[in-house]
Amino acid sequence: MKRTILAILILALILGLVPAQGHRMFVGQKMTVDLYAIFDDGEAANDASVQVFWDGVLYAENRTDSTGRFTFSLPGKGTGEWRFLVSGGGHEESIYMSIKNENKSTVAAACLALILVPLTLLWRRRIG
Repeated sequence: MKRTILAILILALILGLVPAQGHRMFVGQKMTVDLYAIFDDGEAANDASVQVFWDGVLYAENRTDSTGRFTFSLPGKGTGEWRFLVSGGGHEESIYMSIKNENKSTVAAACLALILVPLTLLWRRRIG
């Protein structure tokens, strides 16, 4: 009986660590920021200066369009500390964004479960 349970445990561990065959799916992202700059009277801040800072360093500069819109695609996954400084008509405003990459793997948890569940069953049988 113990050999059977041990064989099942080893087989489960091996199968849990081998990647599945067949289709694989990859998920990517492209983040685009749309800023709209308007004055307090509702007028668009057209042709306002926009400076983009990435982790505290000036990354890009451009201007808003006639409607006060500024569109910018973040590089890569877009992770980092972002600051958008908009200046126009004697006014200046900043917007801050923090984007973190928190992709966590569950492989370790699955392997731990494959080990603990059979061991718990064995332990319960010994006690009972």
